Amino acid sequence: MKKYYFGLILIYILVYILPLGGRPMLTPDEFRYGEIPREMIESGNWVVPKLIDVRYFEKPVLGYWLNAVSIILFGENAFAVRFSSALMTGLAAFLLFFLVLKARKDPEEALLSAGLFLSFGMVFGVGTFAVLDAATMFFVSATLICFYLGCEQEKWGWSKFGALAVAGIFAGLAFLTKGFLAFAVPAITIIPYLIWTKRWKQIFVLPWIPLAFTIIISLPWALMIHQQAPDFWHYFFWDEHVKRFLQDAGTHHPEPFYFFIPFLAAGLMPLGLFIPSAFVGFKNHFSNLLKDKLIKFAICWFAFPFLFFSACSGKLPTYILPCFMPFAILFSRGLLEYFRSDKSKIFDVTAKFLMILLLVGACGFAVVQIIADNGFFTGLYRPDELWKWLLAGVAIFISAFCLFKMYRAKRYRTKLYLLLLSPVLIFFLSHFIIPDAILEGKAQGIYLEQFKNRVKPGMILVVHPNMMHAVAWEFKNKDMLFYTHGGELELGLKHEDSKARMISNKQFLDLLKTSPRGKIIFIMRGKFREGIPKAEFEKYDHEIMFSNF
Repeated sequence: MKKYYFGLILIYILVYILPLGGRPMLTPDEFRYGEIPREMIESGNWVVPKLIDVRYFEKPVLGYWLNAVSIILFGENAFAVRFSSALMTGLAAFLLFFLVLKARKDPEEALLSAGLFLSFGMVFGVGTFAVLDAATMFFVSATLICFYLGCEQEKWGWSKFGALAVAGIFAGLAFLTKGFLAFAVPAITIIPYLIWTKRWKQIFVLPWIPLAFTIIISLPWALMIHQQAPDFWHYFFWDEHVKRFLQDAGTHHPEPFYFFIPFLAAGLMPLGLFIPSAFVGFKNHFSNLLKDKLIKFAICWFAFPFLFFSACSGKLPTYILPCFMPFAILFSRGLLEYFRSDKSKIFDVTAKFLMILLLVGACGFAVVQIIADNGFFTGLYRPDELWKWLLAGVAIFISAFCLFKMYRAKRYRTKLYLLLLSPVLIFFLSHFIIPDAILEGKAQGIYLEQFKNRVKPGMILVVHPNMMHAVAWEFKNKDMLFYTHGGELELGLKHEDSKARMISNKQFLDLLKTSPRGKIIFIMRGKFREGIPKAEFEKYDHEIMFSNF
């Protein structure tokens, strides 16, 4: 099995680590989660999160600390900003491997669970993108895993106490990353599990040790942020939690109850197409599988958080990321039960179907792109991006070849290893082959590069909120005015020390008239809108450098 262990580690490094700097940073998330840690390092204030020197209270502080350490180690670049997400995803896969190995004593099942988890599309997407969801997933999942290992030890002792204490430490770290979600997800998983396993009395006994260590971990920063920014907890509790759960406020991303179902299905791709084989394995051994405590725990871990997030009014696709770890446990067990019953027909048919689909799709896309390159219409890739779609074609054909070898293989271990290997090259190259048409408007750093030498000390930056994250990161400049509104900084801009930084259209026109020539740069993306009078810009063109992306 050692070669399979090393193979999975190599796949992780190839897919999740090496290509992290292969694509430009995207707005707003990646610039935001790079800029806040950069400002922490610059200011030396590691307690109060600030974005462009304005209080930013949407999240606690640990995710920013992780990115700040990464920036210190690797510099101010895309690799550093994304590294903590990739690292947290890798650690989550390791914990999953450890849990299954500890509970099942089956290295093959443990390896397959971790491999499937790393091969899910949403896990890959979030794990190579600069957001806080990967860190949240790791800390919440670590809380659940340690609690499970603790509560499954029948006798009280240092081992049981230690597992529950570590669960509390991870819960504290999850709280410092995402807030009260650190308590909600473990609670709605553990309580149903203890009831299902007829240990409901332990609900009133086991949580006290983790709770104590959660308080020990989270209390110091909680007190410091209250001292330095007393309004943090009111906003963070009511606006970011209560209102997000209950209200259909536009700023909280209101969505219907079924919102996560298509995202779950899409997030499991491409290997999710092989779920029917796992389903057959589950169905044929259903009664025995439900006697397994790990399976019961995985079902609770998947189902109840999924229902909880579906019941919330505010929704974003990445909220269900913690559900992918238990699904990997269920998926791997179903596949192994299927193959160990000497079945492979459904699996082989799926592999053959997917191979044909990939080949036909690749050939069809190539034909369409060649026609587009000859000027008949606009294709996904531009004519000077030939190398990108050719590389994409190579990756697809290699993936199809893995599927071909997969359904022809006799040993199920070979089939499963090829299954995990099939999306690797596609995942790796996806960092480098994104069409420029998709990057336009999102990879704002590319366009800001040409203006760096025009930003001199003493100049006044007036920035539309749709560009503020990228401008701050690329220009390393926090001294800017926000045109007409503050976007996600509205709350912070209400403070006395910040509210003067938001200027109306009239104030901006007055600034144009009274400022010396060449002292103002106005930056926005898109066409003139929101009442910006184009004639005024033309009239004062000799006094302003205007960049319109």
